[in-house]
Amino acid sequence: MHGGVKFYRGSAAAARSYVEADHSRADDYYLAEGSGVAEQYAVTVGDDGLRTERRPDLDGASYERWVAGYDVTTCQAKGRLRDDNHALRFVEVVVNGPKTWSLAASLHPEIADAYDAAQERAAVEIIGWLAEHSTTRVGPRGLQVQEPVEKLEAAVVRHYTSRGGDPHRHLHLQVNARVFAQGRWRGLHSVGVVDSIEAINGIGHAAVMCDPEFRRVLAAYGYKLDAESGEITQLARFAGEFSHRAAQIGRHVDRYEAQWRAEHPGHEPGTALRRAWDRRAWAEARPDKVVPTDGAELVDRWREELQDLGFRPPTVAARLPTAGVGRIDRNAVTELVQSRLGSRRSSWNCADVRGEVERIVAAAGVVAEPVVRRELVEDLTARTIDACLRLVDRDNAPDHIRSLTSERVVAVEKDLVDPGVRVTVEEVR
Repeated sequence: MHGGVKFYRGSAAAARSYVEADHSRADDYYLAEGSGVAEQYAVTVGDDGLRTERRPDLDGASYERWVAGYDVTTCQAKGRLRDDNHALRFVEVVVNGPKTWSLAASLHPEIADAYDAAQERAAVEIIGWLAEHSTTRVGPRGLQVQEPVEKLEAAVVRHYTSRGGDPHRHLHLQVNARVFAQGRWRGLHSVGVVDSIEAINGIGHAAVMCDPEFRRVLAAYGYKLDAESGEITQLARFAGEFSHRAAQIGRHVDRYEAQWRAEHPGHEPGTALRRAWDRRAWAEARPDKVVPTDGAELVDRWREELQDLGFRPPTVAARLPTAGVGRIDRNAVTELVQSRLGSRRSSWNCADVRGEVERIVAAAGVVAEPVVRRELVEDLTARTIDACLRLVDRDNAPDHIRSLTSERVVAVEKDLVDPGVRVTVEEVR
């Protein structure tokens, strides 16, 4: 999983079109056109841990209310809401994986089902992590302090293709900007979410990479994963061709839009026009291919293209990795995490540590139930944090603040400034 955090500011009505229309035209073959369905989750953080609730799906109207900051059931506002076009409505991350995973899913329905299920479990895990680590600001202006959230809500929108019409199964995970803490609804501290991106991406990747059912089905069909990248080795050399075609379609659409805007200044293209551009771009990029009319035909086109490129599915089952949780050298992981983080920056936060731990566990070939993997990475994260030096001399520093470093980083930086003089952590504070 890769990518950053996107902020959505503006009207809820415009966000509704994001769900109902702002996806590849090819997605219409999978999703009921115009239905705008999004999965809805609510997480409550209490003394007894997390409680994740799967709420009824959102249609276009209820999604619009959710984005605007209203309770979907009661239609009551969640606290004092801003009504200007610059108000933050939600923050979004994309739960995705290597393109070869989507290619394999297009070839085998059983892999598709396992991949979709693993992605959904990954999204729920990310939502839970954010609920535990997100904060909101409490107090009068100028004297605000950050407090942990007690309730967080999220929506998940599923797409099956890229905007260019290639296989690309991914989820848009949107965290509502209204969170509950200290007795009322407040605004999410969005900077903290941005600073948590390493953990978000790490969890999203490892949750799928280590998923037993997903890995079992891949192995049953003979597919092997590269330990570092996660790419399916048998499909890796074909992914670029699909990406190239998607980029070509995107360039065509951009050209049509630029020409239309030049001829219609001050106007915005509608949904029907954008879909016409998509169909035209598809036909222009693939002149020898009939534009698909349903999901089955689209999948047949992908399979046909893979065959034309020379791909042949494996005929012998692959072996699953055998690296168990008990074989992980926890002290070595702690040292490796500090070394990797220190090679990129001089300080880091708890989310940076968690993300690096997740990537190491995934690359080690661990295949385990989600609860087992979480216990492992939480222990490794805690060990690493305890082994770090703290640059902020207080126990209640927010998790997103990059207040951790290592003795080696401190020594190297001091040596660069004043060679031959030994430094202590107290001097750094």
